[in-house]
Amino acid sequence: MANLMALRQDAADELGGLLDSFQSGADRAALLRDGERVLLLLHVIAAATLLVDGNPQGFFLNLCRMAENQRRLTALLLSRRELPPPARKNAGLLAALAAGDFKLADALATISGTPPQPEDYEDEHLWATILQHFARLVPLPAAATESLVGRLEALGSKELGSRCAIARALLAGNARDFAEAFEVARLEYEEITEKRAADFTTPVTAFAPHRFLWLEGLALLRLAERAGIAPAEMELRYCPALARLPMTEKYAGDWTIPGQPLP
Repeated sequence: MANLMALRQDAADELGGLLDSFQSGADRAALLRDGERVLLLLHVIAAATLLVDGNPQGFFLNLCRMAENQRRLTALLLSRRELPPPARKNAGLLAALAAGDFKLADALATISGTPPQPEDYEDEHLWATILQHFARLVPLPAAATESLVGRLEALGSKELGSRCAIARALLAGNARDFAEAFEVARLEYEEITEKRAADFTTPVTAFAPHRFLWLEGLALLRLAERAGIAPAEMELRYCPALARLPMTEKYAGDWTIPGQPLP
């Protein structure tokens, strides 16, 4: 964890300068680049806060900072009549869900829907859209989500096949099916993560927050918790019990790019 401590300090130093110099009038490419960097730096800080400090509330606050920055960036682009970030760039949404801040997740999901963009893969776009559906506070019609899951299944995506089973379990409120599908997905994440960890070409900073934590997995567990079908086992590799405690601190809207705060 010593490396994560050093990376956190570097991330905090860079984040302060990036937020101070953020230019709302920059072109879309620059906004997307800087916005993605802000989210990565906050993700590194969040991971270190949990894994080094053992501080789950600080972890959740930094996840909310990720989500609020993505919400503000998306709102800024929409106000300029430009495309928001591609749906698959959904670290902010996953972060809000993983923190259990469903109001923030709903606000972000509400403004993040977008048709596929040129850089999107169809399977990734469909899964990101399905997650937006599940993130809403007022559920969208189950048939609409079911249709998206069917389209994703029809693609035969090896990488996202287990997510279809997870989505169907959430739709049906089936705890056993969710636990089984989630474990398949978690093992897939483990295999990919361990391969990346052994590859010396893997970028250190970009990989650091993913090395011991599965953000999407934590988000899915929160959705299962809200549906009353979360697995009884709390200690899961990459989804530790400490990261699954309730968020009790209130996020104050700090550490963000310019923009209107969430009401």
